[in-house]
Amino acid sequence: MKFGAFEIEEPIPKLRKPHAFATLRPWVDVGSVGRLTFRSLERHFQAQDLAKLGRPGIFFDFTRYRPTIYTIEGQRQVTVPTVHVRFAQGPGDNDFIFLHQLEPHLNGEGYVHSIVKLLKKFGVMRYCLVGAMYDLVPHTRPILVTGSATDQDTLQQVKSLGVHSSSYEGPTSIASLVSQEATKLGMETMGLIAHLPQYAQMDVDHAGRLRLLELLCKLYDFDMDLERVQIRAR
Repeated sequence: MKFGAFEIEEPIPKLRKPHAFATLRPWVDVGSVGRLTFRSLERHFQAQDLAKLGRPGIFFDFTRYRPTIYTIEGQRQVTVPTVHVRFAQGPGDNDFIFLHQLEPHLNGEGYVHSIVKLLKKFGVMRYCLVGAMYDLVPHTRPILVTGSATDQDTLQQVKSLGVHSSSYEGPTSIASLVSQEATKLGMETMGLIAHLPQYAQMDVDHAGRLRLLELLCKLYDFDMDLERVQIRAR
């Protein structure tokens, strides 16, 4: 089913007061922390495909996000970078949507509008950006997480979990407008960004992944087996 810039898988699921989690590569996904966190959550909750962009070339430059070619059963296949959306049944009263965003190169305002329109269609109650950025922090201290929430009860809850308010001002992604526009529509918005040491950059940072998973387990009151992630983090 075509809906705006997205193609939605059928049959369309009925979601219970869904909360949407978003990653944004590469802007706030250093160490692939957002992607790794999503991998753990989607595996744990057995997420299924929900939607993807119908024509991603409207928003992305494929000389910067390269298509991938591979062989399956003797046939050559090409996959094109796009925005993937998945869903899963949540542990409580809220189902989950996982929004794998890419930083757009073109038509940024249309990109934001398309995502917000999709969130509205599925009745999203909360939009939460998760990821990581480099900062002047030491690797010898617990990982700092900053964030904010428009709902005061949620804000107090995340503060009680050790999340600090963000004081960042400066250049940002056009996709940051998703939170702003979602707020105008009455959705609660929040963010959880892990701060990783600038001097210890890695392609995959499991310590950042572990920190975010531990926070989300406490925030949504569910248990995950994190032993493998803990070993990799160490």
